[in-house]
Amino acid sequence: MAHKDDQLTRVAFGVSEATDADRADALRLLEADTALHAEWIAGLAVNSAAPEEVLRRVFTIDPLPDAQYWLAYRKLSPKMAMAAVAHPDPRVREILARNPHLPPNALAVLAEDPDPKVRRVAVGMALEYGVELPTEVTVRLATGPEARLRFFAAAGLPGLPDETLLSLTEDPDPRVRAAAIYSGSWPRLRPEVRAAVEADPDPQVRQAVERATHVEVPLPTTVEDFLAEADERRRRDAALTAPVDSALAALLATHEDSWLRDGAARNPHVPTALALALAADAEPSVRLAVSLRADVTEEQRTAIDYTVPVGRHPVPAWVEERFGDPDALREIAASSHILLRRGVTCAPELPADVIARLAADDDYYVRLMLCENDHAPHELLVEMFADWNGLSWGMLAYRRNFVRPGLARFADDPNHRLRYAALFDPQAEPELVEGLSHDTDGMVRCHAAGDPRLPGPRLIELLGGDGMPRTAAANPALPAELMHQLLDVAGVVR
Repeated sequence: MAHKDDQLTRVAFGVSEATDADRADALRLLEADTALHAEWIAGLAVNSAAPEEVLRRVFTIDPLPDAQYWLAYRKLSPKMAMAAVAHPDPRVREILARNPHLPPNALAVLAEDPDPKVRRVAVGMALEYGVELPTEVTVRLATGPEARLRFFAAAGLPGLPDETLLSLTEDPDPRVRAAAIYSGSWPRLRPEVRAAVEADPDPQVRQAVERATHVEVPLPTTVEDFLAEADERRRRDAALTAPVDSALAALLATHEDSWLRDGAARNPHVPTALALALAADAEPSVRLAVSLRADVTEEQRTAIDYTVPVGRHPVPAWVEERFGDPDALREIAASSHILLRRGVTCAPELPADVIARLAADDDYYVRLMLCENDHAPHELLVEMFADWNGLSWGMLAYRRNFVRPGLARFADDPNHRLRYAALFDPQAEPELVEGLSHDTDGMVRCHAAGDPRLPGPRLIELLGGDGMPRTAAANPALPAELMHQLLDVAGVVR
C-alpha cells in the first residue's frame, strides 16, 4: 500500500483519477511540506536531464538546501555548473569552488568572484588539481592586489605565462618571491634579479634560492663516505639503493640499526650470500625483505621465516621491471610468496593462463587485486562485488570484464549487493526496476529510484515519500514540466 504522501503526490500531479478539488487539496498539503520541497530541490539540482530553465530556477533559491552535502563533490554538467556560479550566496559559491569535478570555465568565473573567500578557494583548487584557467585570468590573478592569489600563481598555477611568473620573483611579498624561485625559473632570471634574491633580507627567499641552486651529491658507496655522511636520510637511502661496494655491504648487513639492515636486505647491489645471512635476522621486516629479493630461489624463499603484515604493499621493483615478459610473469605467478603473486596482478597485460591461475589463487587479496587491476574474469568480479567490504567494492562494476547483460538474473538473490547489480543490466525490464524500488535494502531502493526505466507512476509516488524524494527528483526520466511543477509547489518563482 502506498504511503500517504505518495498518494497525495499522485493525486496532485494527475497520475490517478482525481477531481480538480481533490487535486487542489493535495497541492495545498504538499505546499506546506517544506522538508519535502528541500529534497526535491536538492534532487533537481543534480538531475542530469534538467533543462537550463529548471537549473536557473533551482540556483536562485537561497538558502540552497543541503548544498554542503552534494555541491562539493557531485559531477555537474557544464549547464549546472554555470547556473550554480551565479548563486547569490557566497557560501554556496565557496562550496561549489571546492568541487574537484567543476568544469574549468566555471572555476575561472569563481577565481574572480566578488567574494575573497570564494576566489581563494577557487584558485587554490585550480593549483591543486592542475586546472588550466584562461591566460588572461591567470595574469590578472598574478598581477592583482591579493598576495594570496599571487602566491598561488607563483606556486605553479597552470596557464601562467613565463614572463609573468618570472616577474613574481620581484614581488613585494616575500612568500610570493620564494614560491616563484625554483630550479626551473632560476636559470631564466636576469643577473641583477639573481643577485637581489641571493641577498634578500627574508630567510624563506634565500632558502628558495638554495633549493633552486642545489646540486645533488651522489649517495655514499664506500665505508669511508658512509661514515662521513651526516644526513640520516641519505644514509638510509644509500643502504636501500646505492651501488655499495663489498665492504659497505658487509657493514650494512651487520649494522645495529635495523633500518640499515632492512635497506641492505632490499638493495639489489648487496651480494646474494650476504643478503641470505639476513634471512635469520631478529627483525621480521628484514626477513620479509630478504624473501622478496629477485636473486633468491624459490627453495631459499620458502625456507625463510617471514610474515606478511596486513595491508597493501608496494610491488617489488624487480617484479615491475618484468611486466613486459610473459614467461617471467608466469614464473612469478607460480611463486610461493603471496606478495610476488599480488605484484603480478598489477602488470598492464597478463597472459590468459596467468589470469586463470591467479583467479583461482588461494590468497583472497591476489584475487581481489586481479579484479582491481582490470584482469579478472566476469565470474570473479561478480563474486568480489558481492563479497568485498573495502571502500573500492563499488568500482568493480566498472571493470572491463564486468559484463552487464544478464545481471537481471540476480533480482531475487538473497545478497543485496547482487540485487543491486541486477539494476546494471541494460536489458532489465521496467517491472524489475519497480520491484527493486520496494527492496528491503536502502541502497537497492535508492538505485532503483534513480533508474530512468522506473515506471512513471512509481516515480511520482517516490517524489512524495518512501524516504527517497531527493533521488526521485534526480531521476533523468522525470519530465521537464513536472520538474517545473515541483518548483511551483515549493514556491520557487518562475
